[in-house]
Amino acid sequence: MKRTDENRYPQSAELFKFCKEALNIKHNFEVKVIDQHVGAILGFDPADCSHWKKGKKNIKALDTVKAIAQHLDTDERNILDIIAGRKNLEEALEEYKGFGQTALSLRQIDELKRDYFRNTSRYQTGFGINSFEEFIDTKQSATVAAAEELLLRARVNSLPVMLPELNEVIDSDLVIEASDNPDSPMIQVSHTDSRTTVTYRPGEMKPFLRFLLAREIGRHTLIGNSYLPEQRPIVDIRLNIFASALLMPTPILQTALRHTDPSSDLVEQLSALFWLPRSIVASQLRDFIVQGN
Repeated sequence: MKRTDENRYPQSAELFKFCKEALNIKHNFEVKVIDQHVGAILGFDPADCSHWKKGKKNIKALDTVKAIAQHLDTDERNILDIIAGRKNLEEALEEYKGFGQTALSLRQIDELKRDYFRNTSRYQTGFGINSFEEFIDTKQSATVAAAEELLLRARVNSLPVMLPELNEVIDSDLVIEASDNPDSPMIQVSHTDSRTTVTYRPGEMKPFLRFLLAREIGRHTLIGNSYLPEQRPIVDIRLNIFASALLMPTPILQTALRHTDPSSDLVEQLSALFWLPRSIVASQLRDFIVQGN
């Protein structure tokens, strides 16, 4: 087999696909991203770009990794994981997109405030109209407490927190199960009058999938199925707080930190221990160090 045969370096071809999808995400799908845009990241001419796309060109130099990470504004380790085959395209893109916030930004607060005072009647409840401060409250303490109560009922005291353990204590009207179809969407949620079913694609339980399923547990536990569109950022934040607290609880994090190697990457170690995406681990670790929770 000649060295120039297509797909000699399959991970390089996978990296090309990742870069193209990441550029689409970066530009909010408002620009038609073509192969040459991907090649331009590294200053490749059309021939080199074609070789990269087809897996004929090995992309592995550290300077190249840095250039791609800087252009896409992503963690270099995400690029290295693709090159090393530790992550497939889907998993790498989930890490690239991120999993959302755990607090409202000042810009979001200003936007919500403008809508609140222009359309106050939309925020009317059976108990009157909540103040703006009550409306934007993400209820962090109560959300964390709900996750801790679930862990207590499941008698979870070791890591990683396993979803089957939680399944046994989740309300019977929420069912989480693997699909029979390997080609099904990553997660599907269906509702009947008495039950919510969350079905996930069969196969290896990836860290990002664990987090997404924990969010669905939080949605059922905290939110239910109805909320105003204006509440979307607040709902998403609460779900992220819940899922993080559920899969990376502070008491277990404290124990884990005592057994980590200070000479190695702390986020990488905790990501492996808790079986969670690095971005989630980094966020939880930052909150723990800054706020103590």
